Amino acid sequence: ESVFGKESALGRNVKMFLSQRYTGEKLKDIGTHFGIGESGVSQVSRRVNDKIRSDKKLRRKIRKIEKKLNV
Repeated sequence: ESVFGKESALGRNVKMFLSQRYTGEKLKDIGTHFGIGESGVSQVSRRVNDKIRSDKKLRRKIRKIEKKLNV
C-alpha cells in the first residue's frame, strides 16, 4: 500500500492483478479474498493491465513491487 499512498483503490486493484498473475490461484479464490466475484477479478486485472500500458509511473511502481517480490 505504501507504494500507492492514499490511492487505496488502485493499490487494492494492483494486489488483485499481481495475485492473478503470479499466484496460480483460481479467480474465485482471489475474488473471495477481496470480496468480489471472479468476473470482477478478471475485469480489475484487465483494467490494471491496460493502465500499466499507458501509465509510465504506474508501470515503474509495478516493477518496483515485482522486484521486491523477486518475480
